[in-house]
Parts: sequence; C-alpha cells; structure tokens
Amino acid sequence: MNNDKICLIHHFAGVGDVFFLQYVARKYLAMGYRVIWPLRDKIIWIKDYIPDIEFCSMNDDFPGKQYYGQDMIIVSPNFVYLGVMKAHLWGNDYGVSEEDTCSCMSAKYDLMHLDWNDWSKGFKFNRNIDKENELYYDVLGLKDDSEYTFVNRYSNTDNRKNDVLVMQDFKYPAVNLDIVDGFSLFDWCKVIENAKEIHTVHTSVPYLIDMLDIKAEKYIMYQGNHNDNVKHIPFSKNPVYIPN
Repeated sequence: MNNDKICLIHHFAGVGDVFFLQYVARKYLAMGYRVIWPLRDKIIWIKDYIPDIEFCSMNDDFPGKQYYGQDMIIVSPNFVYLGVMKAHLWGNDYGVSEEDTCSCMSAKYDLMHLDWNDWSKGFKFNRNIDKENELYYDVLGLKDDSEYTFVNRYSNTDNRKNDVLVMQDFKYPAVNLDIVDGFSLFDWCKVIENAKEIHTVHTSVPYLIDMLDIKAEKYIMYQGNHNDNVKHIPFSKNPVYIPN
C-alpha cells in the first residue's frame, strides 16, 4: 500500500451507516489508498473489530482535515475526500429508488455511482468469540438449548429507545439488547444467531444480522424512529417490515 494515497471519509455516525458504507471504503483500499474514517468518540470501539480501516476520533489530527466536514467529493490520484453524510440533500437526482422514494441511504451510493445492493460485500469484521461466549453464558445466563426472542429497541447511535416493542408479547422469553459494560454490539452476535425469533427496530442491528447465520423462525424489523423508506434497504435476510 502506498501510504501517500489517502481516502478520507466524512460520515461520523451512526453505527449502521459505518456498516453500510464499508463497501465504498474497501473500493479505495483495493486501489491502494489508506482509508481514514473519523468517528464520534462513543462509537470508536468499531476499530477493534475492523482493523484494516483507520478509524480515528474526529478530534484527532489526520491528513486532509482542512476539508473535513464539507459536503463535497474530491477525487485525485493521491487524495480522495468523500463528504457523503448528507448526500440525500444534494439534489433530486440522488436517493430516488425504484419506488420513487427518496432514501438517505441509497443517495450515498448514487452519488458515487455505485449499486447499494452491493453494500454487504464490503461489510467485514472480526468476531471475538471469547467475548461472545462470556456475554452469552456468563452475563445473560443462556444455554446452548435456550429458546428466546432477541429484542432490540435501541434505534440510533445516541442509544435512543423506541417504544414500539414495549408492550408486545412474544412466543419465547425476551432477551433484550442492552448496553453492557465491556461489551460491544459485535459481541451480541452469538445471542442474535441463536435466537428463535428476532424483533428489532431499524438501526445498525439489521445490517449486522445480514452477515450472521441466524436460526430465527421469525425475523421482524420495525420502522422505529426512522423514515418509512428504510423498508427499501436491500437486506438479504428479508425481515418482515412493520411500519409505525
């Protein structure tokens, strides 16, 4: 890799967006660029699971910082800047799906002339099996034959919960995604994979689920706090979508 070639990405949140845009980052990794991706400090833990992209703090001193925060794209042989955080606001030609529904997610890909259906080809991460087992067996008290429903109400990076799942009854006992000190979202992979049912609001969780070998008999994604256009995001696991 030529360390003189830099690709700087301006998209500091949320977790789902980072998962979704890895395909773009890896396009530039494949061309020999160092991909530098500043994030909010509260999600910098992502770097422990995705080591080949240089995630850093927005407060750090990184190459190209004089451009950082601007809504524009710079492409040159040795420096690329992708200011795609607000791509859906760039004009009506971006973010229009086949259903004529403006999507802030598809717009990020449209702006770079890439197919958003390929997003999952770039989502790669290292799993920490020891941490997953510790969370599964020791913290949550689950067993290999436990039957449960995985439930997620967290809807964004700021850990805002949505009430759509509060009063629902499930076929199996609920195991709720929670903020557990010392564990990240990635460490919930085993819990998600072994659930008999999955109920989640739209957030970063469905992107993670798409990469897992889930055993769920039922997988439902609720609109939650997001726009109804999230139903068009190309998830290969095809969750049943429930609007608000």
